[in-house]
Amino acid sequence: MTELTDRIYGHFKEQQVVSFATVEGQQPRVRPMTLIHSEDGFYMITGARGGKNAQKLRQVRENPRFEYYLALKGERMDGFIRGMGEALEVNDQDTRGRIYNMIGWASGFFPTVDHPGYVLMELRHDGFSFREPDMTEILRT
Repeated sequence: MTELTDRIYGHFKEQQVVSFATVEGQQPRVRPMTLIHSEDGFYMITGARGGKNAQKLRQVRENPRFEYYLALKGERMDGFIRGMGEALEVNDQDTRGRIYNMIGWASGFFPTVDHPGYVLMELRHDGFSFREPDMTEILRT
């Protein structure tokens, strides 16, 4: 990782709500989602409404490109992280179980890790835009 990537990663908590964008045809679609940051990557749990046929999952299968926006609170001026890359469904049972057990609210939506509605997406970043809180310069990786 680069020094800039380390600075960006330092702002992520285990869980944070982001504005997550996918594409449906020519139309962007944005919704709030919980971004999960673990030692091995970034994930999102979805499927509570529609399971594997949920609209956002159909959009990701058709076009796996994503972008999200995370606001960073500053004293004088807020900053932000915009992450972009590709989203992939995770089928590895060990990873699915580890993330399910790590996130306390998951069992409130899905009684077991094998529940057909439980879908885990991995977010593979290929870039970030970043403005440190209280700074004006926008940096890119």
